Amino acid sequence: MGAGWRRVSEGVKQGWHLNEKTFMPTSNARNSAMLKEAATFADHLKHCEKDIRTLKNASEAMLTTTKTVLSAPLPRVFEESANGKAVPVATPAHGPIGGGFQQDELGRISKETSKKLEAEVLAPMNRWTTAFSTVETRMKKLEQVRLEVDSRRHTVAQLAQKIEKQRAKLTAAGDRQKSEETIETTIRRMQHKENKLAASRQSFKEQEALVYQQLAQLIRDGVWLKSYLAAVMRLQQEAYLVAYNALSAGVKAQLPLPPMSPDSAMPASSEPAAIPAARPFDPAQVLNKRPLGKENGIGAGAFSTKDELPSAPPNMPAHRRTESRGYDRYAEPAY
Repeated sequence: MGAGWRRVSEGVKQGWHLNEKTFMPTSNARNSAMLKEAATFADHLKHCEKDIRTLKNASEAMLTTTKTVLSAPLPRVFEESANGKAVPVATPAHGPIGGGFQQDELGRISKETSKKLEAEVLAPMNRWTTAFSTVETRMKKLEQVRLEVDSRRHTVAQLAQKIEKQRAKLTAAGDRQKSEETIETTIRRMQHKENKLAASRQSFKEQEALVYQQLAQLIRDGVWLKSYLAAVMRLQQEAYLVAYNALSAGVKAQLPLPPMSPDSAMPASSEPAAIPAARPFDPAQVLNKRPLGKENGIGAGAFSTKDELPSAPPNMPAHRRTESRGYDRYAEPAY
């Protein structure tokens, strides 16, 4: 019987519990338990590696986009000339969106951070994953050797039982010499099988110890994952701090909007004014707990019988928005 067939048949027997109840399979329990927990850790590591690569790509894209966008020009304000053409209004604030910032510094820190993440974090994590895959492969081979050992144990046990039966028949046999020769032949065959069993056991012992040592080393190296994750956060922090300093190195960009008309003046602050809040909602009006009348600030003639919209106040331009004053930021009389 070849080694391959031995492993397959023994695997089926142990999987379906077809062996004798008194037979104890060769143990590989410690490696099996360690490999199971190491596999769970490997899944966590793969998720971390995936997220780190996603973060790295997102940071590269963010810095590249920031550099591209801030290098683009600001939109301009146009006025209509006498001949009906749109001409830009000259303003000292016009220029790149980012004003004065260090463009080259953004590109440099993006490339430098990516290289550090690959060298200091992703490469060691990848080496751990590769080593774990190697141990998994050796564990599969070790399992095959274990099944071969058990199969050869069955063979030797069966030959030993056969010799006992032949010796029991020896006294009752008529041709004693022939029976003794048969026993000798079986004994020599059993010795040959015992030698093969001993070699298989030695191979299993050596491979089992090797897998155990490698798994133990991988498990000890697992404590460094926290340091790798901390390194990711440190590198990202340093990168964005350098990028922030690169953006704040130039002059702060000013609000590019000039006065909308020669008679109106820009507010002193470059920050846009807040849009006023809408009128508070009164649930009593919905529930009809208060009639709509003068006590609610609305005249009796505010709505017509045809549910028409209220007309604009007498002195208000027709184009002016009447439902909100949220756009009256610059106090222009004819916005």
